[in-house]
Amino acid sequence: MDLIIFEDSIKYDAWVKPLLVFPLVLLIVLGILFYVDAHDSDIFPKEPATESKMASAVLFASTVFVLAVYWLVLPRKIFVTQEGIKLKFSGFSWNISYKTIKSVKPARGIIVWWAHSFITSYGSQIEIVRKNRLKIRVCPSRRDEFLQYANKALEDWMYMRRLGSDSGQRARS
Repeated sequence: MDLIIFEDSIKYDAWVKPLLVFPLVLLIVLGILFYVDAHDSDIFPKEPATESKMASAVLFASTVFVLAVYWLVLPRKIFVTQEGIKLKFSGFSWNISYKTIKSVKPARGIIVWWAHSFITSYGSQIEIVRKNRLKIRVCPSRRDEFLQYANKALEDWMYMRRLGSDSGQRARS
């Protein structure tokens, strides 16, 4: 287990929560409308009751599916450890080793195709630039502190690696 140097939560801007809730509300409202259409009134005149029942079941199941996707995909915490940066999701963790990291820097913008984007805040983004891999964008709550700790840990890791390889070369000679 890695020693945790710094731990932070993920920042969610005010615009993100309505954006995430809108599909859920839409699916629930449509599911209710189809359910009512199947049992009481004829909201959708050309729709048979059996198809309305099926549509309401599919819409309610879709709501559960979207919630499960949110639960799996949205990060909860971010850690700086001795061996790398760790993203904690609800169901799993993603360890990003310093071996694969070139730099950690502030970022701007919303959607980029050349990165794994977990952008939940416009002003608090960081970008983890990796060697020969896609970048990772995430939004710690305390961006400046996170960058300070992450860059210091990366620098220390690189120093220790160089120190270890220099002593190994001296031992062979």
